[in-house]
Amino acid sequence: MSNFKSIFIATTAIFFMQACGGGSKSTTTPEVIAPEPAVVHNLQPDKVPEYIANFKQSNAQVVFEFDGELSKIEFYQAGPDNMSVIATYESGFINIGLDINDFNNLKPIASLSVHETDANGVVEEEYASSNIEVSVQGDNFVYSGTVIDEATQGLFNVRVVINASFFNAGNSTVTVEGTKALVNGTLGTKTYIQIDELINNNPEVTTLELQLIDGSINDDINMHTGRLIRKAQLTTFIPATGDVNSGGVDLFAAGFKREYETGGKVGVHSWFDGIAGKAADSLSKDDPAHGAQLTYFREMLGNELGPKFYFFTINAAPAESVHVMTQSELTQYLISQ
Repeated sequence: MSNFKSIFIATTAIFFMQACGGGSKSTTTPEVIAPEPAVVHNLQPDKVPEYIANFKQSNAQVVFEFDGELSKIEFYQAGPDNMSVIATYESGFINIGLDINDFNNLKPIASLSVHETDANGVVEEEYASSNIEVSVQGDNFVYSGTVIDEATQGLFNVRVVINASFFNAGNSTVTVEGTKALVNGTLGTKTYIQIDELINNNPEVTTLELQLIDGSINDDINMHTGRLIRKAQLTTFIPATGDVNSGGVDLFAAGFKREYETGGKVGVHSWFDGIAGKAADSLSKDDPAHGAQLTYFREMLGNELGPKFYFFTINAAPAESVHVMTQSELTQYLISQ
């Protein structure tokens, strides 16, 4: 990350002539002009189109094949001890062996189980690893082999392909209802694409209703999603039944107007960089790691309120917890007057 502490400070001395009788010359005290805040982006705006194009190409390769049938899968959460990842698909979920304790050095594990569920999420059928092999093909981890039906002992062919886009996509849904679009799920690169398509294809939509959002899996692209929302001058709205957290609050802040219904939960906390091992609330205020978020909130809330709100969020609760904002805090920072 660049060193953003080096900011140019301009000082201007103003001289003027004042007529008084025969004329005299006086000098004001030099005026110090405050520096403009540094503009910081972890993902440069002009690189976003290339980033999205690369994501789409990679994500098209992410697939789950079971007994000859193909399904798309989405990252759900880490498994026990960070030794696997759980992905959802249309008929249930799969548990994929992967050591994610070090994100700089992911290690695939030859293990794969399939769990079919009913409409209520109750497991109906389970298939355990039987003969799974793992290979690395370019940027992809490829799992292939067979799983066994624990009830009938029947064998079924399986194949799973995952890559970095699997982790960055999120699982958000954006559903149009009249002049509103309902947003739910975990935000990620997929959300940016959904909001971009919404704006381009649904000019009648003026409001984003943020419903159940647990956060963002990719803060760098999430901030650019917020910029899409602000540029389109969309209103963001949290209903009484809403439960919006972390990166979802970043999108709420992006609204050209921000509306809130009493009872909705708005949760904030510190961010944590698992790769760098940094927690925002442990850093000094002038640490460069704050730069991108400070830039974003200045854009959304202004040069004074933006930084105040950002530092409020990271000190409100640690990364592993959530602070639900009070009505007075919402009024102070976020709700449009």
